[in-house]
Amino acid sequence: MADPTDPESSDTVPEAALFEARSDQRNDAPEAEPEPTGSSTVPARRGGWLLAGLALLFSLGAVALSGYLYYLQQVNDPLASVDPRIASVETQASELSTSMDELRSAQSRALEDFARQQRSELEAAKQSLLDSLQQIAGQAPPSSREWKVAEVAYLLRIANHRLLMERDVNGALELLRAADVILAELDDFSFYQVRSNLVEEIRALEAVDSNDLTGIYLELEAMKRELSRLPLKLPEYLEVRSRQTTADAQTAQGFWPTLRTELASKFRIRSFNDEIKPLLSPQEAVYLELNLRLMLERAQLAALRREQLVFSDSLETAADWLTEYLDVSDTQVRGAVDDLREVAQIQLDVDMPDISGSLSALQALRSES
Repeated sequence: MADPTDPESSDTVPEAALFEARSDQRNDAPEAEPEPTGSSTVPARRGGWLLAGLALLFSLGAVALSGYLYYLQQVNDPLASVDPRIASVETQASELSTSMDELRSAQSRALEDFARQQRSELEAAKQSLLDSLQQIAGQAPPSSREWKVAEVAYLLRIANHRLLMERDVNGALELLRAADVILAELDDFSFYQVRSNLVEEIRALEAVDSNDLTGIYLELEAMKRELSRLPLKLPEYLEVRSRQTTADAQTAQGFWPTLRTELASKFRIRSFNDEIKPLLSPQEAVYLELNLRLMLERAQLAALRREQLVFSDSLETAADWLTEYLDVSDTQVRGAVDDLREVAQIQLDVDMPDISGSLSALQALRSES
């Protein structure tokens, strides 16, 4: 079978067919078959077949020629039908390239965002790790030196509290001395400024004129125990004269003087400039004792805090109550009143020195280390 893509095989096929058609035409044209004598329909049928064969041959030749011409057109211009497809493919390629650029740009932005997020999370993880390590390092047990430095800071803080809030000079002095002993045991030159301030503060506290607060407190406590034994104020009774004395007076003075004397013995008129206060009932006496105890306890607390005004006012009020409601003719009552007024004159309010310098120096030294 001939290859349709081979131009030589395609050229030989139509030429052979044309040659055979021409030869058949030449052979059939001059020769005429003799008509049979017996019938006239046979030659007519043979002529029809001949015409049909010729028409078939011409049709086949036309088909072969058109195929040959189409083949030649394809061989001479093979890209004529491909150009539209190429243009369509180029358009699709351009659209695809644009889509790929957009996709690449979006992917690049997504990668940059993801990388930025990863870097942020990495920094956060690093910081969290550093914080955890610092926390673990901070939870490690402190050394003996750190324990002693912390103890010194605690003693200095309590000493300042004692002096400022409670005005306890002796307590603050003992705390400062204990802190100085611990710093001496450390034997560290970096605490030079702290110890220098401590020495000045200790000397300042020693120079304070400190009263015996413990003795004052115990003296007021003894007065509280004596309150229940102090006698209350008693009623005053009028003097009653005897009958014999009255009779003698009547005989000596006469009638009118005797009558006046007799009436004066029955009626007595006295003038009082001050308000008359009734005697205390037993229940009120109990309340008086409780209030006196309360005043003395208030004076004790004020003495410990060195509050001069509260201390003096409490003792003066207690002395006034003793004078007003108790029997001042009794020796114990007069002694208690005198003791209260004497203790109320004690001066507790003294200027306190500033002892915060050593604590500030120690805190600054600890913050630097």
